[in-house]
Amino acid sequence: MAWWVVALSVGGAACRAALNSVLDIPPPKPAPPATATPVAITTNPSGTLLPPVEADTIRPVIESVPRDSAVALLPRDHAGNIDWAEALRNGTIAPRSKLPGQAAPPVNGFQFAFDFTYKGLDTLFDARVPHSTHTEWIACQQCHPRIFPYRNTPVTMGEVFQGKLCGECHGKVAFPPTTGCERCHTRMTMPANRAQPVLLGDVTLGRVVDTAGNAGKVDVGGLPRAVFPHWVHRMRYRCKVCHMEVFEPRVGANVVTMRAIADGQFCGACHDGATAFRPSIDNCQQCHRGTVKTD
Repeated sequence: MAWWVVALSVGGAACRAALNSVLDIPPPKPAPPATATPVAITTNPSGTLLPPVEADTIRPVIESVPRDSAVALLPRDHAGNIDWAEALRNGTIAPRSKLPGQAAPPVNGFQFAFDFTYKGLDTLFDARVPHSTHTEWIACQQCHPRIFPYRNTPVTMGEVFQGKLCGECHGKVAFPPTTGCERCHTRMTMPANRAQPVLLGDVTLGRVVDTAGNAGKVDVGGLPRAVFPHWVHRMRYRCKVCHMEVFEPRVGANVVTMRAIADGQFCGACHDGATAFRPSIDNCQQCHRGTVKTD
């Protein structure tokens, strides 16, 4: 080995500088910039630490903060409600488009951008329906044909306020129709900041009725019912990832058991110990929290 190579390898910066002046050796290439560390720890609504969500991707900071901080980071609409569509557009959130192990959807995949207007009794009450915004989040079959036949479905605000039609999501996981008037009725002039930003969508699951003769083998009487926080999940995944294939978004449509989760179904599609925490006897409180309910 040549003496100057040895010197470079053992002499450090001083030797290197001296040799550069004599032998016209080019300076070393700068080290590549350090890669940002992926978010390694997240929190659930109660502030409990959770394992990594996706170790191979740098995630938005909002995924690593508790509930109140998430509210502060999310943009608001004119009324003051959380604007999830704007959060998606401006990069506050970066929800994934597939479950772990699935192939990535095509970059230029199907996007149905047919935005239209429901005519009201007066143009002031015309309601804009942006398909382009909805298809960013949800799959067509989530609404069609169960909620809306494909054409000429009459919509009344009375039904929406009762949780039907648009109200199946709006007021439950999306902005409430009671305070989001101008989001649809774009010609309306409404006072700004009249609503409080709220993370909607926490669902308290009911008890599964045991029909397999296992009653009494496991006492769950002292265990609170599981609470599913939609807001935590919608920051990480688009609605269409879970609905409709993993969960049908309808009360009573999904019988979720711990055995099914352990087999990789329902919540177990992600909660496998790698993508998200694996449900075990050591972390029941991650989902089963709050007041004990035995029904």
